[in-house]
Amino acid sequence: MSDSGSGGAPRREGVRHTVATLLARTDAMLREGRAPGATVWPTGFGCLDGVLGGGVRSGELALIAGSQGQGKTTFGLQMLRQVATIGRPAVFFSFEHESHTLLERLLAMEGAYAADADPQGLSPVDVGRVRAVFEQVDAPGASLASTMGVLPRGAAALAAVEAYAQRLHLHESSPTTDVLHMARVVEQVAGTEGIAPLVLVDYLQKVPAVGADEGERTTAIVEGLKDMALEFGAPVVAISAADKERLGAGQRMRAEHLRGSSSLAYESDIVLVLADKADIVAREHLVYDLTRMDRYREWVVVSVEKNRHGNDNVVLEFEKDFAHGRFHPEGRPVEERLIEERVFRE
Repeated sequence: MSDSGSGGAPRREGVRHTVATLLARTDAMLREGRAPGATVWPTGFGCLDGVLGGGVRSGELALIAGSQGQGKTTFGLQMLRQVATIGRPAVFFSFEHESHTLLERLLAMEGAYAADADPQGLSPVDVGRVRAVFEQVDAPGASLASTMGVLPRGAAALAAVEAYAQRLHLHESSPTTDVLHMARVVEQVAGTEGIAPLVLVDYLQKVPAVGADEGERTTAIVEGLKDMALEFGAPVVAISAADKERLGAGQRMRAEHLRGSSSLAYESDIVLVLADKADIVAREHLVYDLTRMDRYREWVVVSVEKNRHGNDNVVLEFEKDFAHGRFHPEGRPVEERLIEERVFRE
């Protein structure tokens, strides 16, 4: 993978194939029992995977966008957790959070999943309690197992994380972690694991790149991430910042509100926009019952703004469980009318 000079972004060299070569390769792979098509990584969000045709695919670039506080990092981390639990590697390039903060979220998340499987037992420990225990060790000698063991569902949570711990890589990224550096890490993980990892970048606008303005820098980054996805056959999921302040009255967050460049939407294969349901539900649903607002605030709406390999114009909702660092994974289609019913189209 070579450096094109555009902000350190890797650029792929073109490769020519005849159709005859592709047919022969496909035949050979089928005879060997290997799937010649794209590899699919399920997100773990059931109804979203249904819309995406099973999940995100090798070579795809997906964006998770939304204003601050919508749970974009939580959504992405939950996707990585799903991939790791089915035996595949994943890499998280985090410009926002220390690795230990992400570990605390994973432990609380697994406690909640354990409670889902056994709802008659103890309520699971939340993120705040996990963090407090790790920050208030009074004396040396306590092991991780004993520390987690005194917390509700703590032992089960630790065992679940340990089961996939070797496959989930957390990279504390810095202002020097450009796309070329990411590509080297992905290459190392793919070489060790024998399969390309799912990659999460949090968040895209913090990746260093060369450019005269934010638009040029964002274009270089998104093109580099797409090239990396194609080069390694890895799905790349990038969290993108959006400017809520740019929304007018009655407007809903859309692909064009992403910070940086129009190339974000055009280069991406999937664009998901997260928004608090209470902020975007049509006011008609509140006329006779204002208490609905509190219920709506418990849900985030995921708008499938673009889906290159399946349906778009789809809006789903997932219940928040931020106390345990997750969303409830089942989800459902949104039944209420939302403001400004339209989606981005290429």
